[in-house]
Amino acid sequence: MFQKQLRYVQIILTLATFAGLLLNNSPLLSAAFVGLILIWHLEMLTGQLRIDTNEYLLIIAFIFLAFFPVLSSNLISFSFTTITYLCLLVFSILFVSYTSISIYKFGHIVFSTTVSFSIVAFIISEKYQVNISYITYLFLSLFFLKTLATFLNVQFSNFQYFFNFFASLIVMIGISSFYDYKFIFIVLTAISTSLCVVFVNFLFLRIRYESEYIMELTNEIYLYDYLVAFLFSLYFVDSLNILNGLF
Repeated sequence: MFQKQLRYVQIILTLATFAGLLLNNSPLLSAAFVGLILIWHLEMLTGQLRIDTNEYLLIIAFIFLAFFPVLSSNLISFSFTTITYLCLLVFSILFVSYTSISIYKFGHIVFSTTVSFSIVAFIISEKYQVNISYITYLFLSLFFLKTLATFLNVQFSNFQYFFNFFASLIVMIGISSFYDYKFIFIVLTAISTSLCVVFVNFLFLRIRYESEYIMELTNEIYLYDYLVAFLFSLYFVDSLNILNGLF
């Protein structure tokens, strides 16, 4: 039941990205992307932890950590080094406090939190805000292609990794061609980002398969895992700087 509720919220936030693009509303787009990341993060956490025990406090703590870049940018100014040390301190305290949770689960939780934290920090950065329309076009195009793939059951076949790579590659080259970028930089960005997408998406699936409290991997899980992997790859590869020839 809880998974279905999360799915409804994801659908609403995805529609909000369409609305934000049509209205050219940057705050709405940023809020929708942050919401999608936090919902994805919540779903990852509920696959490892139980919400009907005191472990829900741990879920709240990690969701707060993922949302912390938004708070730090609007309320309190922290340097990246300070934020990193604070997160490590919180991780250590939580790890010692919840000794009943295996180190493997805790590793999965920390990994998903690191991914969510990085993407949220990327979304509120000036680099993202300047290129928000470009990133939204990429995101929605991949959303359409991946949705089509779920109907064709591509993600369940041996061609899923090829599809994930070429979907990102073709979309990035196609949409970037409408902008004033050099073709060589477009190709370098598309290849490096697409390779990262395949690898990160594979890591997400490995964590999903080891989830204790998610009984079935639905089509929507494959869809949003891929989209989150794409957003993280844009940040990790530093795709926007590569597009502009800045290495």
